[in-house]
Amino acid sequence: MIAVNTSNAFIFIVILLILARVIYRRLKFGLQGRQFKTFRLFTTPIIYSFLLIFFMAEFEGNMEYILIILLLIFAGTVPGIVYGQQVTFFDKNGMIFYKRSPYITIFWAVAFMLRVGLEFIYPDNTLALFTVDALLAVTLGLIIGESIKTYEKYREYTDNNTGIL
Repeated sequence: MIAVNTSNAFIFIVILLILARVIYRRLKFGLQGRQFKTFRLFTTPIIYSFLLIFFMAEFEGNMEYILIILLLIFAGTVPGIVYGQQVTFFDKNGMIFYKRSPYITIFWAVAFMLRVGLEFIYPDNTLALFTVDALLAVTLGLIIGESIKTYEKYREYTDNNTGIL
């Protein structure tokens, strides 16, 4: 377990502030709305995939482990599609904005805090590392499912509002 002392207290506080800022921005833009860009629908799952591969590297060659992680991605995709139905689109200043599903956004924030906390508190614990990978896999599945549903809803929105924009 990492102990915070005076020599690393400043770094610890800076990291906490950065993480708080990341969580705040994601929650704010996810729940209040942000400008829609198709690019984001593809980059976020790709970034999470690379992040998951990076963290899974420690378990290289363990096929059961890899299979469990792949199943967790699929398991996260199904609720991602279901809760992705809650994505809403709206027009603001002639641009298309969207609000994410509050359930997926809040799950992402909680999972993010848990992942970061486990990485700092238990960096060498195998169970903690598996939990980090499992959370990443489920979150990746949720994001993939939500991205699929978001794109479908975007197409519906643009088809219904072609003359308005």
